[in-house]
Amino acid sequence: MNIRQIPVLKLLAVSASALIILIMAVSFTIRGFILRKAIDSLNARIYHHSYSAHWDDAGFRGLNTVFVKGIYFQSKNSSDELFMDSVSVRIRILPLFVKHIRIREFECRTISIRYQAEKESFRKPVVKPDATGKSFESVKREDLAELAYKNIRRMFSYAPSKMRINRVQVRISSAGDPTEIGIHGLTLLHGSINAAIVFAGGKTRVEIPVRGRFDKSTEIIDLSLIKTDSSLLPIPFLREKYGISAGFDTLAFAVDLSGRNRRMVNLEGTFSFEGFILNGERLSTQDIVIDHFRSSFLVHLGPHTVELDSSTRADLNKISLMPYFRFDLTHNPEVTFKVLPIQWDAGDFFLSLPQGMFTSLTGLQAKGRLHYYLDFKVDLNNPDSLWFDTKLRAEDFSIIHYGTDDYRILNGSFLHHAYEHGRLAASFVVGSENTDFVPFEQISPYLRAAVMTSEDGSFFYHNGFNPVAFRESIATNIREKRFARGGSTITMQLVKNVFLTRNKTLARKIEEALIVWLIESKNLVSKQRMYEIYLNLIEWGPGIYGISQASRFYFGKSPSALNLEESIFLASIVPHPKWYKYSFETNGVVKPFFRNYFDRLNELMVRKAFIAPEDTAGAKPLIMLTGPAAQVFSVPDSIAADSLIPDEMELVPSL
Repeated sequence: MNIRQIPVLKLLAVSASALIILIMAVSFTIRGFILRKAIDSLNARIYHHSYSAHWDDAGFRGLNTVFVKGIYFQSKNSSDELFMDSVSVRIRILPLFVKHIRIREFECRTISIRYQAEKESFRKPVVKPDATGKSFESVKREDLAELAYKNIRRMFSYAPSKMRINRVQVRISSAGDPTEIGIHGLTLLHGSINAAIVFAGGKTRVEIPVRGRFDKSTEIIDLSLIKTDSSLLPIPFLREKYGISAGFDTLAFAVDLSGRNRRMVNLEGTFSFEGFILNGERLSTQDIVIDHFRSSFLVHLGPHTVELDSSTRADLNKISLMPYFRFDLTHNPEVTFKVLPIQWDAGDFFLSLPQGMFTSLTGLQAKGRLHYYLDFKVDLNNPDSLWFDTKLRAEDFSIIHYGTDDYRILNGSFLHHAYEHGRLAASFVVGSENTDFVPFEQISPYLRAAVMTSEDGSFFYHNGFNPVAFRESIATNIREKRFARGGSTITMQLVKNVFLTRNKTLARKIEEALIVWLIESKNLVSKQRMYEIYLNLIEWGPGIYGISQASRFYFGKSPSALNLEESIFLASIVPHPKWYKYSFETNGVVKPFFRNYFDRLNELMVRKAFIAPEDTAGAKPLIMLTGPAAQVFSVPDSIAADSLIPDEMELVPSL
């Protein structure tokens, strides 16, 4: 180096230093102005989302630390509010020049959030189709991938390297008692998270330590919770709307958010828990206990699609599932759900059924292999397009030990208990020891044909499940946006009556399907015997059980003497046996909806060759009650009959 260049280098160094000092001096002078501009910009964004904000004594302390005495946010349309007390934020100065706030350190004493959940918020919004029959218009306008991409980027961009919050309190008020969720002692230091989550509602208070990491460099969030007691958590919304509470011993969640762009966001991670307890009357009448669950998942968010990748795997106790789900929100909203073909050890399968979820199957032991798959797809704008296919197949399968119930009891006489609203309504023997029991051959063939056509037209040909009727019932329920039609077969109804409670829970429906599969696949009971039992124990009216009592109550005759018209009437009241009198006008003449039912059932019985065409000659929907049931029309009814007429869709016979 030339010695004459040294003064030049010194001059450049001094000039650079002076420039830096000048920039810092100018920045220090105008930083307050820049901060106010940044706050104004933030307030404008908040206002755009229907919130207003107020900042108390916002200003700098030191070179780059902003201190705010209090920040208050409030919704303009409700009582929802957020208050942050004594906020200290260490920020980066240069981004302020372009109205961006970049946080290095964040400290806050208290964050208080109040949320008022109105009753309407628990209801699913009804999206009416437009003139073309489309729906989900407001959702389709959103680019889901772009929305997720921006929010994930903002989350990692604004998140500080260091954070400490003494107390976060979220108070959620709804139709029930308010629930509080608290986060105490939250710290984030170089990606490491420590805190305690507190759930409080009613008389319950649960505190759960939280450990994990929030890695900005790899964009991974990893959390684990370990609970020290057995109390259930008062989970907001689930408790008020569904009456559901939950608890667990350990819970872990990890998600990698790095795989994303503006057209596709991939969420890849794991979720697991141990000692999970779920309580809810719509799920099961007892606590549901799952010892172990672990899932590795991959979710794709496209512009208008949500997809659970087929590589997703879930392990429930000792069995595995491979689910696939896709919700397409393009021109025709379409739902696809699959459980990919998988093999289970039969012993592990029944051993892995969640404790408390099933009653009749508890203790059942089996050996062999089970193969299962499920395939479901529907265009929500065209429910008739629905495709549903599922099968559980056994290989070298045998039952080693029955559980609570031995389903072979249906082959002989047994004591049946009938319940109403959880209370015992009647007890009687189903078998020859009971004088009301009527053998299959002594029941009118018209009655046997009418009930089977109405309830389960292919009963003698399917394996306990009627896929066509089930698909039709799902399509009808989607079209009606309510539970308008069921898809139960006679085997399902028999299992429900004999072995299960009448409570309409998810657990009962799953257990019902498994018991039906066991009975039908292992031929534990013949079809004729099942139908014979069914006709002898179902309810046919208030306190009327079995076809013998029914034929005497309505027509004063034996089951063998029932004619076609009487048989069709008895078939019509099976779905709603206590509503039989609402099939008639006050003068005893049947109402129009029954006449439509009568013609439809007649047509189906002939088409299925259950009766000959000549059997219907002269048949008319003129029903004359000649038994004790006729006395009902001599007593004034204070209840409006029209309000209790069954939905005509519920009376449409199964195929």
